[in-house]
Amino acid sequence: MSLGGWNINVSDKMPQKVATAFGNLHDQLLGAKYTFIAYLGSQSVNGVNHAVLAEQLVISGEDTKNVVVIIFNERGMDCNVVNIERVVESGGELGGIQIDVKTQDIPDEAQQAFDSVIEGFVGSKVEPFVYLGSQVTKGTNYIFAATVTPVVPDAESKVSLVVVNSMTCELAISDMLGTKHEAMALGYAFTWLKRQNTSLGAPLGEWP
Repeated sequence: MSLGGWNINVSDKMPQKVATAFGNLHDQLLGAKYTFIAYLGSQSVNGVNHAVLAEQLVISGEDTKNVVVIIFNERGMDCNVVNIERVVESGGELGGIQIDVKTQDIPDEAQQAFDSVIEGFVGSKVEPFVYLGSQVTKGTNYIFAATVTPVVPDAESKVSLVVVNSMTCELAISDMLGTKHEAMALGYAFTWLKRQNTSLGAPLGEWP
């Protein structure tokens, strides 16, 4: 792992200090509630950063759900939130994303879509660990959080947002813990198109 890189360690439990800090979010940040989805990993920068995937419920006249990555910094005895970034934004309008988080009992049609599109994809191992929701567009986009690991010696895993559409045979992969990026909403640009075997900056991988 490079200096300052993320040590990916997906888990359904948080380290104790991070869990305590997460529990205090509701008192510190008004206007939203947060539900834990998964612990993603840690990074040694000015102490230790911890990444947590969570569901954000924005409390308003029309409550809305989003999926966010929360970064906590642990330094000595202190552990505090330093950043909250939306990675999936819900939309109530036609064609908007419907957040429906499931760590188990993934909808059959979503699992079938993933299996169908990923079949024959080589170069990277893609392992979903939570289903996040769907979007009705040209067909249906099914949205997952997954670990993506290039199949090369000493490869480092990434935690990625993975979107599949079985009707168009499209697959999109974007790093959740990389550089700043727009949250997935409407008009999401696909990264891989199975039938045409094209790529636009995806992690290592291809269809033969």
